[in-house]
Amino acid sequence: MKKNYNFNINGFTILLILISSSLLAQVNDENFNALTPALRGLDYTTNGIRFQQISPNSISQMASVSDSGDFIITPTSGDLGMLYNIDNSGTINGPNIGTFDYRLGSSDGSEFKIISMEADMSAKPSANGYVFTATITGYRDGASIITDNIDFTASDTSSSVTYTKNSNPFANGGSLTFSSAWENIDEIRFTGGTPTGSISLLMIDDLDFSMPVLSISENTINEKISAYPNPSQGGINLNFGNLENVDLKVFNVIGEIVYQKRNITDTVYQFKLNQPAGIYFIQLKTQNEQQQIKLIKK
Repeated sequence: MKKNYNFNINGFTILLILISSSLLAQVNDENFNALTPALRGLDYTTNGIRFQQISPNSISQMASVSDSGDFIITPTSGDLGMLYNIDNSGTINGPNIGTFDYRLGSSDGSEFKIISMEADMSAKPSANGYVFTATITGYRDGASIITDNIDFTASDTSSSVTYTKNSNPFANGGSLTFSSAWENIDEIRFTGGTPTGSISLLMIDDLDFSMPVLSISENTINEKISAYPNPSQGGINLNFGNLENVDLKVFNVIGEIVYQKRNITDTVYQFKLNQPAGIYFIQLKTQNEQQQIKLIKK
């Protein structure tokens, strides 16, 4: 769905586009099957997605692997997933004890909407210290936006994340489906465990993203903002009126960031767009507002 609003400000016409499917997402759906089985360290990026294992971080790391014996979501050798907390030696049975903090997000900080993923905390015996619960939190610019708790031993449809457990009674994995509250985020964190005595494995697979929804309505449009000249030959002036601390990003039509500047305090900001002729989208964000302007470069 798209709504257009045209305003004539200081002799210039600005087309403000309210989009329910924005061009801003940089992450791509990922099933890991194009990768080879390998250790991936504590910080790994593929397909626009950055994966991080913050803790434990001394004797374990991440890996793209398949293990049908312990993880129901990778049933065949050709079906790979991303495993957090594998031993540095490449084995899954080591004593990687402690609290855990496993992350995935856009590699360039772009916002996205998460639709679903497969997730599995293994079929290891709980008697050996393995835990099967996690807190999952969506972040934007380092701030918590939405959070939920997942018990991987039982299906749950009561919260913002629907968990559908696999029918195998010995498995602790299945599908996570996210509500609309999980949009306009740039990172997802799985956290939990205890400092001593708990071991927490997590395998994820089949990540399904969609483009973010701009958190903007007709009432939040600031009609004092102007961008000129538009069309432009490259030199652009942005008049922010009374806005302060503005974050600016310019995207091309395939969603790539071609220019950005953070915390602009100038009333009038000038910049040069050194890009080919075409259509671009200027995204302006403050703490309380977000606005997008269509820009035509000659």
